Amino acid sequence: MGGVSTDFTRSGDLIHTETKSNIPRGAGLAEKLRAFPDRVRLAVWARLYHNDRSGRLRSYKSARLRHAPSVNMDLLPGDLISDCIGFSGVYDAALTQHVTKLARQGGVFVDIGANLGYFTLLWAAASAQNRCVAFEASPRNVEILQKNVRQNQLDGQITIVPAAAGAETGRLPFDIGPPDQTGWGGFSLNNHAGCIEMDVVRPDAIIRAGQRIDFLKIDIEGAELWALMGCEQLLRSGAIREIWYEQNKPRMEALGIPLDEPVRYLESFEYDSMPHGDPRAKLVEWSAVPRRVQRD
Repeated sequence: MGGVSTDFTRSGDLIHTETKSNIPRGAGLAEKLRAFPDRVRLAVWARLYHNDRSGRLRSYKSARLRHAPSVNMDLLPGDLISDCIGFSGVYDAALTQHVTKLARQGGVFVDIGANLGYFTLLWAAASAQNRCVAFEASPRNVEILQKNVRQNQLDGQITIVPAAAGAETGRLPFDIGPPDQTGWGGFSLNNHAGCIEMDVVRPDAIIRAGQRIDFLKIDIEGAELWALMGCEQLLRSGAIREIWYEQNKPRMEALGIPLDEPVRYLESFEYDSMPHGDPRAKLVEWSAVPRRVQRD
């Protein structure tokens, strides 16, 4: 196990050390499509532009977010997540609505698997008092994430941790994934070609003890359990008010993680989980809250 860099971009003391009339005149077609329902907008994009990205690069440069119009994001052409944001202003509509609702109430958001910063930026933009800690492992993603935070002048609200979140501090093989996809990288049991040695940190060693966390999102391609294990002290203290995590069954199986282990682990700290969508699907989003919050 090697040492871990702690040269983080810091914010405060959270861590140790739609209608046609809204279309602007002269807007490009990508902007005009935003006035239409999601299914229509994405269907038109898929039919006309998915194979013609070279001529539509403006949609990936300073893309506006529908739920935070003051925020602009730089994106990666051809990336599935970037495609959704660039042509609709939204990614994962259900989670987006939930995050924006909680963000308006204010507080602290921990984003494990922050990608290019979509959810982190939504949270920070909702209130100048909101604070975020964004964990992102992929070096390419970190570079774009940092740029997105800077260009929106949200440096004072967002702490970027350029490392993977896990159960133990150290280093592990990390598959960075295809060069045109930002959301497919993750831990690997085999140090094969395409893997790099990644710094791993425990979230509860980074986040200040006693800090209330209003929302924790974990989306790290099958290794969500390991990140939860790295939050042990935060879970034990009940500091986390709500958790949203993904169950990526193929990636969990590849890592040797039992599919029901995240639910069981959270139950050991009296957090109850519920699935959003069909629990038999290969990809399932779950949320969890402490039982005492439910009683309150």
